[in-house]
Amino acid sequence: NITINQGDKIALVGDSGGGKSTFINMLLRFYDPDTGTVMINGIDLKEFTQKSLKYHISLVSQRIYIFQDSLAANVAYGQEIDEKKVKEALKLADALDFVENLEDGMHTKMEEFGANLSGGQRQRVAIARAIYKHSSLILFDEATSALDNESEKRIQKCLNEYSKDKITITIAHRLSTIEDADKILVMQKGAIVASGTHEELLESSDTFKRLAGKLEK
Repeated sequence: NITINQGDKIALVGDSGGGKSTFINMLLRFYDPDTGTVMINGIDLKEFTQKSLKYHISLVSQRIYIFQDSLAANVAYGQEIDEKKVKEALKLADALDFVENLEDGMHTKMEEFGANLSGGQRQRVAIARAIYKHSSLILFDEATSALDNESEKRIQKCLNEYSKDKITITIAHRLSTIEDADKILVMQKGAIVASGTHEELLESSDTFKRLAGKLEK
């Protein structure tokens, strides 16, 4: 069992197959739990329409789909394009510099699967897409794996301010991603085996200490 409140920054860590992605997939209702209930504001998740649920949740994963449209349209992602909002989202995602250096800036047409962007640039566009949507819940599934440490730190600093009134849940691939989390959930075989801050878990959880050692490498 876990309760997450508005403004919380939650990190999920654990070995492969521990249940981290399942945790996120249940929030998105890609599938429902066999037992127990996922609730939002005391209401069973199943009571919400898919449209309503998806409207309030943004997912940034390692798999990023870039459409053959302008970069701005890829950030707006089905919503009306507001150039000022697109620019602000790109800035928060540490993407504005590279976008402004493209031939047509934010109006540059993207190739299929974003072939004219690097892996790190595609991840920045995906983060900007989540920011533009202005969701209540943002899910990051190893969303910065293609970025260097300095780029990740800049984005995290911007996101910390942006997400003060939101819930963010992050599956981490490196230690720096989780050190500032309000709560880290350690997952094994589909269960939360420990939870706490980075410092608390280093003192109380051997499993976390082992995982932290792997994340540092």
